Amino acid sequence: MFKKRRGSNKIYPRKKLAVIAGICLAVVVLIIILCAKGCSNGPSRAEREYRNTITLVKKYMDKNQFDPALQLLNQLLIKNPDDEEANKLFDELIALKQQYDQMLLAQGSGGGNGYGGVYDVNIDTSSFTNALNSMNSQLNAANEANAKNQEALNRLLEQQQRDDKEREQERKALAEKQKEEAEKQKAIEEELAKKNKKLQEKINQINDKIQQGKSNLFAGKSQDALDSFAAAAKMLPIEEGEPKFSSTKLADMAQALYDAAQKEKDPAMVIKLNDAAISYANQAVSKNPNEARAHYILGLNAEKDNNLAKALAEFEAAVKGDSNNYLYYYYLGRVQFRQKQYQQAKGSFSESIRLNKNFDSSHFNLGMTCKRLKLNKEALKAFRDARTVNPQNAKAFLEEARLLYNAYNDAESAVTAYNKVIELEPVNAAALKECGSAYASLKNYAKAESCYRKAMALLKPGESDPFTNYNLSTVLFNQKKTSESFTYAKAAYDTKDALSNNKEKAMIVYNYALVTEATGNIDGAISLYREVLSLDSGNIKTKINLGVIFLGLNPPDLDSALVMLTDVYNSDKNNFEANNNLGSVYLSKKEYDKAIVFFQNALKIRPKDNVVRFNLAKAYAESSQFENAKVTYIAVLEQDSTVWDAYIEVAKVCIALKDTVSAEGYLVALQTKKPEFKKAQVDQLLATVRQ
Repeated sequence: MFKKRRGSNKIYPRKKLAVIAGICLAVVVLIIILCAKGCSNGPSRAEREYRNTITLVKKYMDKNQFDPALQLLNQLLIKNPDDEEANKLFDELIALKQQYDQMLLAQGSGGGNGYGGVYDVNIDTSSFTNALNSMNSQLNAANEANAKNQEALNRLLEQQQRDDKEREQERKALAEKQKEEAEKQKAIEEELAKKNKKLQEKINQINDKIQQGKSNLFAGKSQDALDSFAAAAKMLPIEEGEPKFSSTKLADMAQALYDAAQKEKDPAMVIKLNDAAISYANQAVSKNPNEARAHYILGLNAEKDNNLAKALAEFEAAVKGDSNNYLYYYYLGRVQFRQKQYQQAKGSFSESIRLNKNFDSSHFNLGMTCKRLKLNKEALKAFRDARTVNPQNAKAFLEEARLLYNAYNDAESAVTAYNKVIELEPVNAAALKECGSAYASLKNYAKAESCYRKAMALLKPGESDPFTNYNLSTVLFNQKKTSESFTYAKAAYDTKDALSNNKEKAMIVYNYALVTEATGNIDGAISLYREVLSLDSGNIKTKINLGVIFLGLNPPDLDSALVMLTDVYNSDKNNFEANNNLGSVYLSKKEYDKAIVFFQNALKIRPKDNVVRFNLAKAYAESSQFENAKVTYIAVLEQDSTVWDAYIEVAKVCIALKDTVSAEGYLVALQTKKPEFKKAQVDQLLATVRQ
């Protein structure tokens, strides 16, 4: 709630208002005079506008906002085509834009295949950005009415910034390789041009046409770009350096066109640009089968079309043409992974790392590959290498956490890694939920609760998440927050139909039944437990819980309890709860021999369980097996001398055996240790043995 500013509604008298108005007018006049005086000695208005425009252009360039920068420069050059500073900035802008566009090539190529697949640090966020832009307008419109919308917007903007950082890393990687290739090609062309002036002119003409085509693409003149590239292609081949020169130029055009096709919004033009790019790439490899960049583009296109066999062949050819390009090995590894050629993918990612150990995407995908190969130690190292190279790589921390928790059962270390993910991506719902589960396994239910609540806060209006409601309910139940636990158990139950798996639904219903039972609603719990069995007829915990409930009713429903517990025993004869509770059922039915057998079974499973031992002694006593009862009661007291009822019961057995001395000894011992415990009964028994 916002506090009203104190004095905000204060009313001033008219005289004061007049004085204030006069002072304000005087101040304004003084400012105008001083400003006019100051401006008379400074740069002209036109000069100030020019400098401001140049400054703004540079800011746009620093932020990779090339279109507005180009528009501003065009305005300056229209006014003065000979402006040296503007022309220099224009050349820098075009070069920077071309480099930037080339770096974006890797982004539309795919790589991840959903959950459990290869996670590419360079995720394509175009659809996310479009959705974000659409959401921005809606959120901004409703911002004043709903503060939560602004909070959601801030989360999305933070996510976009993280994605931009991830993309920037691969842009830099691609730029490094393209810079190397450009320098090599420039050296080749300079060497060719030295031979004669005519050849130099032709090379320059081809380069100019290609540059013109790229500029047209940048300006959005796609058809003009296609025409420029077509003109350049007609000038090929040249007299010297063939066919390598022509293949290089064709690959250069193919790359520019393929990149432009990924960003073009007109569907018809996308097809034209893409077809032209693939045509030039095919021409390049027909002239020079070792033209790696052309194979690379063909590989990207094939992967985009999900033609993995062709993509594999093209990336293999790219690697063959340039075995020192770590990006080619990286993309080759991704396709191999998608084709489940995990050993080959492992080799490709390893080679990419050998060529550039600072490329975290290769480390990460090597980790995912080793994980598929169940090479957990190598996978863990690869994930750690990825986040060491790039400490912002949240996916690497997440996979490290999952491996530690699931493969190594190291919940404490997993929690540390999960928390690093959450630090980098506070809105990562998967990390929050999984971290909550890790905390729960450590019995740190308060921390688990916090994680689950944060995950719940990320749900969209109307979105259901039965599992997180279920998990939150369980950790609240373990903290004895029964009322809150019930709320989330019911929320999970109400949304269980979002699940298709009956066993998963049964798990949700079971938890709701358990919490309902804890609130004292026994009839409701019985109904819910029966619903569990309708979904999962073999659910052992449910049958045991129902058996215990039926046994505890007043009067007990022994036959129903017997049915449930016998079902469990028949499916698992070593189930402790089934044996122990069957012993209690038969004891209540006065079928002592059966009761003794089941209590004995339970005691074999848990030899130190004194409650079972006490019940076994009781069964012996009620079946008149007094010697066995005496021995067993004594064993109870030997294990725990504070089981006060055992003193009374063993005394009764001793009386039945006519051993009044021992009986008196146990009763006196109880009087000494716990004088007020069942005093009337103890006094009466003592009177009996002392007669």
